[in-house]
Amino acid sequence: MITSTVFKDKKILILGLGITGLNLYKAMIKSNAKVYTWDDSNNIKNNLPKNVNLKNFNFSQLDYCVPSPGIPTKGLDAHPVISLLKKNRVKIISELDLFQIYLNSSINYLNGNIKIIAATGTNGKSTVVSIMHHVLQKLGYQTSLIGNIGKSIFQSKVLKNGFYIIEVSSYQLETTSIFKPNISILTNISDDHMQRHKTFNEYIKQKFKIFKNLTKSDLAIISCDHQLTKKYINKLSYKDKFKLIKISGKNKRSNYYYDDLSIYKRTQLIYRASNSNLYGRHNLENISLVLAALSGINQLNKYSLKAIASFKGLPHRQEIVKKIDKTLFINDSKATNIESSLPALRSFKNIYWICGGIPKSYNMDSAIPFLKNVKKIYIIGLEKKIFFDAFEKYTEIVYVKEMKKAIKTAFLNSKKEKKIISILLSPAAASFDQYKNFETRGNAFKKCVKSL
Repeated sequence: MITSTVFKDKKILILGLGITGLNLYKAMIKSNAKVYTWDDSNNIKNNLPKNVNLKNFNFSQLDYCVPSPGIPTKGLDAHPVISLLKKNRVKIISELDLFQIYLNSSINYLNGNIKIIAATGTNGKSTVVSIMHHVLQKLGYQTSLIGNIGKSIFQSKVLKNGFYIIEVSSYQLETTSIFKPNISILTNISDDHMQRHKTFNEYIKQKFKIFKNLTKSDLAIISCDHQLTKKYINKLSYKDKFKLIKISGKNKRSNYYYDDLSIYKRTQLIYRASNSNLYGRHNLENISLVLAALSGINQLNKYSLKAIASFKGLPHRQEIVKKIDKTLFINDSKATNIESSLPALRSFKNIYWICGGIPKSYNMDSAIPFLKNVKKIYIIGLEKKIFFDAFEKYTEIVYVKEMKKAIKTAFLNSKKEKKIISILLSPAAASFDQYKNFETRGNAFKKCVKSL
C-alpha cells in the first residue's frame, strides 16, 4: 500500500467506495489525512465509514475530492455531490493526480530511480501493459502493474526503483490535470463509453489528456491509423515538448510499421511473430507499442524479445478453451464493442459467432467485411434488433438469449460440418444485461464448454 506524509492533515473527500475508493481510503488514513467519504449505497453506508452529512458539511474546508472513476463529473449526468463541490470551489482530482502528488514528494521519483509507463486506448491497453510488465520483470526490474487492469494505484507495493505500469481509462482521465507519465501510450480509438462521454470527440479528448503534461524528457507513443485521432495527433506540438513515436499498420514510413507477420523499426525488421498466445494482426500492433516503449528505456534487445516470446496471453482475449474433434472453442469475452471483435473475426475461419449484450454503438458495419468467415450467428443477451438489422442479410442469424443454449446449439450444429468449426464468443457488446462484467461472462462460457 502506498502511503506518504505529503497527505498528512489534508482534508480529502472520497466519493464512491468501490475497490478504488476503499483502497484509497485505507491509504489516506494510514497517511494521517483527514478523510471524509460519500457513497450512494445503503449497504456501504451501514458497513463502512460514515458518509458526510450533505446538509451540514462544510465543503469549502476540503483540499481535494477524489471521485470513483465510475462517477460522472460533467454535464447533466454529474453526481449531485459534484455540484456542491464545484459551488464551493473544491479541487476535484483523479486518483492519478493524487498519485502524482505522491510521486512529486518522492526522492526516488525525482532522482529518476522510478519511472511511470501509462497506457490508454479503446482496445489492447491491458495486453500492452501486461506484456510490458512481463518483459521488465524478465529483465530483472522491479515493477508494479496497477490501474484499470485490476489493482488500484494506492493498493500498489511501494517501489524504490523500477517501473509503475498503469492501465488508464477515459473515466480516470476525465478528472486528471497533473498526471505526468515518463512514457505515455495510446493504443487506438474507436466508439466506446458514449453513454458517459456523449460524443466521440469528447471521448478522444479525454484519451489525449494522457499527453497533456509531458516534457522534453518524456515519450509519447501513438497508434495512428485511426482516422479520427489524426487531427488530435497534429495538435500535439511535440517538437518543443516531448518525443512522439508513431505506430502504423498502413504507413511504412512510420517510426514502427507492422504487417500480418512482422514489425519494422523504420525499414529494419526487428520482430517476427512467434508467440501463439499473441495471435493476429491486432497483437502485432500491441507488440509494436511495447517495442517502442522498450526502445525508449534502451531495453529493446534480444533478451526483451525473448521475454515477449514467453508471454502467455491474457484470459478472455481470443483464449483457446478447448477442442472437441473438429470443433474449436474460443473465449473472446473482452470484446465489449464491435471494433474489439474484429481481430477474432479476422483471425478464424468457419465461425459460429456468439455475440450480444448491451451494444455500445448502433453502427456494426465494420464487421461486414469479415462475415465471410462467419457461417452462423447466435445472439445472446437482451438486445437483438441491432444485430439482426446489421447482419441478417449477410449470414444466418438466430436469437437464443442464453449463453448455455447458444453453446450447446452451436456445438450440435458443428458436428454436422465436415470442416473445422470455430465456436467464438466475441460479444461486441457490454455484459451488464446478464453478467457482472466481461470476466464473469467469459468464465461462464469456459465452464459450459468444459462440461461438454
